[in-house]
Amino acid sequence: MILKVIPVGPIDENTIIVADEKTKEAIIIDPGAEGEKLKKELEGLKLKAIVNTHGHIDHVGQVGFIKKEFDVPFYLNNKDIFLTKDELFPGFMQYIKAVPCPKPDFDLKEGDSIKVGNYEFQVIETPGHTPGGVSFYEPNEKILIAGDTLFKGSVGRTDLPGGDAKQLMESLQKLMKLPDDTTVVCGHYSNTTIGYEKENNPYITGKHRVSLW
Repeated sequence: MILKVIPVGPIDENTIIVADEKTKEAIIIDPGAEGEKLKKELEGLKLKAIVNTHGHIDHVGQVGFIKKEFDVPFYLNNKDIFLTKDELFPGFMQYIKAVPCPKPDFDLKEGDSIKVGNYEFQVIETPGHTPGGVSFYEPNEKILIAGDTLFKGSVGRTDLPGGDAKQLMESLQKLMKLPDDTTVVCGHYSNTTIGYEKENNPYITGKHRVSLW
């Protein structure tokens, strides 16, 4: 598997490119900023789809650009469509130099799968940070792409429109059932593992849970 984690934009959102090293088929996950940079990272690959973990502008800011350049479908849980509009966060699109986000071609739901060559990511609904948040899990490679649901030593905030702390807790409990050696690729910051978070994340161990829930 080819796995590129590319920090982009003023708040270092992680855009992720996953590709099959043999077929060169690829998907791009959460193209948030710096469209030309992302286009260059896709050189030599056969882009099949744009797939998003959630609809916040820092994660969808270049969906429109990538879709226009590569003419590929866009996948997003429909519950997050309202978050892709600048009206919720006036001026933020300009701040990260985002382009208008198109409507998704497909509604991502629990039980769906995303194929990338010989790899297949399972769609896991993980609401809480946003109503339509999803994560993507490849069981053979033990890779979880968690968006802003889970960070190394922290979790996604729930005080933005559509956030729900109870839902986030339930989503985290669902993710903690994955194997401990699962690599977690987060929407910001560095990678982690499920095992590390079980032992060290204060929002999961309970040390900070009262402040979140």
